[in-house]
Amino acid sequence: HEPEVPWGRIVWNRSGIPKHSFLTWLAVLNRLPTRDHLLSWGLAVDPSCVLCSGGTESRNHLLFECTYSWNLWSASAARCDFHPTASDWTSTLSTLQAIHLPSWKTRLLLLVWQLVIYSIWYERNARIHRLIFRSTDSVLSTIDRTVRNRIQALRESNPQLSSQMIQAWL
Repeated sequence: HEPEVPWGRIVWNRSGIPKHSFLTWLAVLNRLPTRDHLLSWGLAVDPSCVLCSGGTESRNHLLFECTYSWNLWSASAARCDFHPTASDWTSTLSTLQAIHLPSWKTRLLLLVWQLVIYSIWYERNARIHRLIFRSTDSVLSTIDRTVRNRIQALRESNPQLSSQMIQAWL
């Protein structure tokens, strides 16, 4: 059974964490309430990206034109032996849709990609609503712990997959 949309396989996958998949789905549909959207709805908000202050906050800027988010994505992807070359949303999405890797590597990469998207959105909201600012190193540490926990959770149902994924991640 083929997904009904070309991106369905990379958003809704078995290794994903549901809240990360949901947020990724919103990002794919460009439905995140980014500051450019808030402005278009008539709300008076500062359009600047709270992560880098270097551009107008939009889905494309947050994922991954922003230097803060690009640093998170490129460092996390490198741990999966994947080296993104383009820092724009469309290229990243196209590359991930067309990627041909062993199943376990694809699942690890998609888990990490969705987690990075979630982490960026979480950090953005922490800065806006709670005035909490974390460094990329701090967020990368959280990403590392979350990936390890997710792989550990897969161990009982699929020990071989879990073993391959954790060896690649470490």
